Amino acid sequence: MENGMAFPPVYMMAIVSPQVYAVLLATYGVRSSKRGCILSSSDSHSCANNRGWCRQPCFSHEYVDRISSVVCGRYKCCRPK
Repeated sequence: MENGMAFPPVYMMAIVSPQVYAVLLATYGVRSSKRGCILSSSDSHSCANNRGWCRQPCFSHEYVDRISSVVCGRYKCCRPK
């Protein structure tokens, strides 16, 4: 069931983990898929417009992008320093 809340722009055209996708579907309904939100088969996938990778933990030459981490489920979005 959809409610009147606006779909957050950070998720538009984003690849998201199964847990995040389930929450988006429950919260925003079919707007999740209509806005181009793509389901990943795991929490390990690209993030930050292919400039980072969801993993836990990040490597020493990476930093955690906290804004882009929202698409990573239980992982963090790791980007090069």
